[in-house]
Amino acid sequence: MTLFPSAEILRRRADIGLIVAFFALVWLPSADTFLHLDRAGAPNENRPLATFPVREPGLAGLGKFTAGLETYFADHFGFRNQLVRWEQQWSWKLFHDTRLISVLQGKGDWLFFSDGQTVNDITGARPFTDAELEAWRTLLTGRRDWLRQRGIRYLFVVPPDKQSIYPEQLPDWLIARAKKPQRLDQFLAHMRAHSDVPVLDLRDALLDAKKNGDLYLHTDSHWNERGAQAASRRLVQELASLGIAASAPDRKAYREVVSNNPGGDLALMLGQRDRLLENAAPLLLPQPPLAELEFHPDATLIPKKWVPGTEPLVAENPRATGKVVMFRDSFAITMGKFFSQSFGRTVYVWQQNWDKPFIERERPDIVIDEMLERIMVFRSPEQLRKADDAPNATVVGNP
Repeated sequence: MTLFPSAEILRRRADIGLIVAFFALVWLPSADTFLHLDRAGAPNENRPLATFPVREPGLAGLGKFTAGLETYFADHFGFRNQLVRWEQQWSWKLFHDTRLISVLQGKGDWLFFSDGQTVNDITGARPFTDAELEAWRTLLTGRRDWLRQRGIRYLFVVPPDKQSIYPEQLPDWLIARAKKPQRLDQFLAHMRAHSDVPVLDLRDALLDAKKNGDLYLHTDSHWNERGAQAASRRLVQELASLGIAASAPDRKAYREVVSNNPGGDLALMLGQRDRLLENAAPLLLPQPPLAELEFHPDATLIPKKWVPGTEPLVAENPRATGKVVMFRDSFAITMGKFFSQSFGRTVYVWQQNWDKPFIERERPDIVIDEMLERIMVFRSPEQLRKADDAPNATVVGNP
């Protein structure tokens, strides 16, 4: 009597185990589709996932529906979230590969947004052409003149990218390849030489303020509340030089607390938000008599279909006067907390093109175009000019 299974029995058991494992793996995605077993959070892919198609009549409708099903299930197959996150984490941890997810590892825990255009700008590989610079001058001059006819002032303001304030935190290989002038420098020089449109470059104010602490989040592409407060104060000072009387609370009007938070948008792109933490993130709390302002969305100001969460935001401040409209990007979200302390009513519209009927209804004292450096230097001014005259147009985000 043998105490151990024969080699043939062991092979048979191995084959059965392999078959069972194979069928389990084949059916796991289907099981997740119906039972929702995948608990991983959705990865940030910077695009909307496909929606379930609508069945239209006829053979053509059937073909379109079938193609739509294929696209839908490609975006929603079982355990997709977990698999994508594993791929991101392994690419980062094993190979530090961030080329496909637009994140660049700087020194220490510093992360930078790094699409090809940004790197090209740092290295001077794609300078502005004369025609592109003139197109920007034409757009901004036209906007200023349109407002001037209606008794409204104008300011164009460019918040700098993180690498413009912290170039020393970039990787050494990119520091070695950096070349001046970059596109923002070209743009500012052209506007100074050929236009009297007011343009505010916030770099000097932030470079001066950075001696008092970090102004940008390490794991996020945005500035922190220190940076936003310094930028807001400089912006209010610029408005005063344009005849818009206002005062900005100084740094002492806020009490600073710090907290350790999950990583920001760049850590999220890496699938590392729970591992790459945002340590000592500053929060500035207004001290009496200053009070926190409330912002409320108002989609009725510009009647069109708004994506939830992007509607115009309104801040009412009974302790101040003056009306401001700001066409903005995501950098104004944090800055608005401080900027709105200086005016009676501020409306923030998340788009780079204008809605002229809204401006005429609102009748602000000034219109501000706030456009982040990396968006502005690669945005098409001709696209914006056409969208300014197109009802219900919306130009947002990266170019």
